[in-house]
Amino acid sequence: MEEIAEVNKQKNSNLSVGLIALNIFLALILSTTVSKNDDPDGISIFFILAISGTILLGGYAFTYHGKGYRWAKWLFGILLVISLLLFALLWYAWQLGHAFKN
Repeated sequence: MEEIAEVNKQKNSNLSVGLIALNIFLALILSTTVSKNDDPDGISIFFILAISGTILLGGYAFTYHGKGYRWAKWLFGILLVISLLLFALLWYAWQLGHAFKN
């Protein structure tokens, strides 16, 4: 009985990873449909991917427990740091734009 539960947990884990990859791919497609008038530099692609990847991977990392899923927590931590740095860079550029407005 325990063996069947472990096999089902592994199947669900593999399905979750596949769905996360599919959702990030769909977010990439969505981010490329933004018109050039709204985002001439194309920086929104990075923010959409960072947000969607961080949220989805965080949900996966904290849903599955055990030593076999420790890689997801490490990857989530790295992606969270990258996302925070990206948002800090955006905030810095936005404040720099305010400084040179006059």
